[in-house]
Amino acid sequence: MRHEIIMPALGMAQDTGTLIAWHKAEGEAVKQGETLFEVETDKATMEVEAPASGFLVGISARDGDEVPVGQVMALISDSATVTEADKKVTASTSATPAVPAANADAETLPEGKAIIMPVLGMSQDTGVLVRWLKAVGDKVQEDDTLFEVETDKSVVEVPAGMNGYLVARLAAGGDEVPTGETIAIISAESSANTVDRAYAQAGSPPTVEASAPTVEPSQAPAKPTPLAPPPPKTMQHAPRSSNGKILASPKLKRLALQAGYDLRLLAETTRPQPFHARDFEALKQAHEAQLATRSSGQTYNAPNRLSARVAAQDFAAFLAWAEEHVEACSAEQVLATFAGASLATAARVRVDSRGHSATFVTHQQLSATAPSEGEPDVIVHDLRDTFISSTELQPDAAPVISIVGSQDELTLTLTCIDSQLSGKDAAVFLNNFAGRIAEPLQHLF
Repeated sequence: MRHEIIMPALGMAQDTGTLIAWHKAEGEAVKQGETLFEVETDKATMEVEAPASGFLVGISARDGDEVPVGQVMALISDSATVTEADKKVTASTSATPAVPAANADAETLPEGKAIIMPVLGMSQDTGVLVRWLKAVGDKVQEDDTLFEVETDKSVVEVPAGMNGYLVARLAAGGDEVPTGETIAIISAESSANTVDRAYAQAGSPPTVEASAPTVEPSQAPAKPTPLAPPPPKTMQHAPRSSNGKILASPKLKRLALQAGYDLRLLAETTRPQPFHARDFEALKQAHEAQLATRSSGQTYNAPNRLSARVAAQDFAAFLAWAEEHVEACSAEQVLATFAGASLATAARVRVDSRGHSATFVTHQQLSATAPSEGEPDVIVHDLRDTFISSTELQPDAAPVISIVGSQDELTLTLTCIDSQLSGKDAAVFLNNFAGRIAEPLQHLF
């Protein structure tokens, strides 16, 4: 099986990225999760991991190249030998067109700048277009929100990125679209040739191996034979969690929390995980069905609250060391790294500290934890050096850890609901986080 390695989008209005360095050579064996290369934009530098195991072949970009977002730079193949098919894939993408033809017939589309399905995570293959916030023909500004896109970890508002007119929408709300595919076109001028359709309606154009012979009108059949519709797209879903944790997008978690619905009702159905915002109606129906079978009301999603106390001196000393020895390191970055490392999977962590809020994609390595966008998997309220001595916060769209205390002792309080973390998982998470705060040097080893 072959996996395409594309230039990811680290920002919503990003057109290109600079390939800093490959970490793997042509033909070298790679394992899923290993770092393939580093990419840089004007706002961030990130290590990109291999989405699958195999052999890295067909490298078409060199260190220092500025590569268009969505362009295929290499392949991960089952064999270290580069086939002719591999060469065709990377060669055909060496010059990315303004509007890729994989999503629509370029001749039928108005001219303009292509807006692609962004890459919100390094191992993300598709994104779900939640809804459009602009209609076809609307005049848009650079910072106007064009649409919302959802993955299994985040829901992000995508800006237009330029001033102009929205002249084409090539996907509809609810469509699952591969990253890098064109889903909209913005033109500097308004156009009468506008397009508005779902992604599934466009399909992929057939591959033409040879020029078709010219058919004279007299030879043409009376009625053209209709083309068979493309096969339905197979939706790829992550497996159910083996540790009992419910896999759901942050937006669905927030909607369920606001409505008082228990996500475990969805987990008891045959619907595949991870759950998305489009599953909210099914969750509502399951909730109403459960209420109909009960003789009395019941409080749902009662919050779990756990606390831990740790000495503060070692953590304060570690922060001072990190700020001196790790480039551009901050207390928020350290807290995010510790919180992400305390979970079983990689996470996006938001740290709120004295009126300032910063979100990070975490990595086990402190220097690799990088600023990010989107909704968090964990929220940390850093209330150190304030007059607050205790907290009892309400549940949020993600588990919340608050940190209060003095120079001698810190109190860590975790607030969550069962659909976010079970009681057992919450205890393990808080204990891991407290251990890193108490003995931060252990995190480096």
